[in-house]
Amino acid sequence: MPPQTQQAFLRHAMSELGMTREQFAQRIGTKKRTLDNWLLSPDSGEYRSMPDMTLKFVREILEHQSKSA
Repeated sequence: MPPQTQQAFLRHAMSELGMTREQFAQRIGTKKRTLDNWLLSPDSGEYRSMPDMTLKFVREILEHQSKSA
């Protein structure tokens, strides 16, 4: 199975948490514009890789959410 893209991971997280981009950006402590850049295609000039720390933080949020459900 190929690794999940950054965009797919973030979209999945927002869906699982039932959050809009604005709400999700606020939850993870970043600007909406930064989140939007993370959601772009890697072919875009505005694309930015998400820091590893953010990936770990979002995974922890999802893990906590699944335990609370």
